Amino acid sequence: AIEELNSVSPLQLCDFSSFDLFYFSDQKDPTLGVIPRETMTKITAYCEKYARTFSKSSASILMLGPTGLGKTHLSLAIAKQVILKGYQVLYCTAQDILRSIEREHFSREIAEDKTLKTVLEADLLILDDLGAEYQTAFNTATVYNIVNTRLNFGRPTIINSNLTSQELEERYTERVISRLLTQYTYLRFVGEDVRQLKRKMR
Repeated sequence: AIEELNSVSPLQLCDFSSFDLFYFSDQKDPTLGVIPRETMTKITAYCEKYARTFSKSSASILMLGPTGLGKTHLSLAIAKQVILKGYQVLYCTAQDILRSIEREHFSREIAEDKTLKTVLEADLLILDDLGAEYQTAFNTATVYNIVNTRLNFGRPTIINSNLTSQELEERYTERVISRLLTQYTYLRFVGEDVRQLKRKMR
């Protein structure tokens, strides 16, 4: 199952041990009023506990923040631990999964919406990079269907996005964002792009 997940992920499955908090500043951000390293330490601890205690009734998580702060890394670290506990985990980027769902939905050759069924029924769904897909009426409706259906059945979902909550609302309407902000655990990632910092230090 881990190998299958790796085959569709943009990087090798990550461990919590390889998430380095060194790259997050220990100085208070004057704009946000928080110390990035402290905030990210708490987020990492939350994710570790989430993975350790995961069950089919676990909470859903909304990870928001600029690119390069480790949203995908921590999501995949959770995925690895949850898979090892014997649960079915589906990782996909929003762009890829929505394209696949649309292709099956409108195809005359495919008899059923297999991808959508898998997305709705997985023990844990990780929907990465929400907001990077094309903005169409079909995609907006499908995102609402995924979020709403999984919430109704109590199936945990992790959604990551580089967009702000306001930008998400503008793309997906209030009824989508209201569910995400009120029924998901909201984790706001802060700091500077770690990938860029690593390149500067080479």
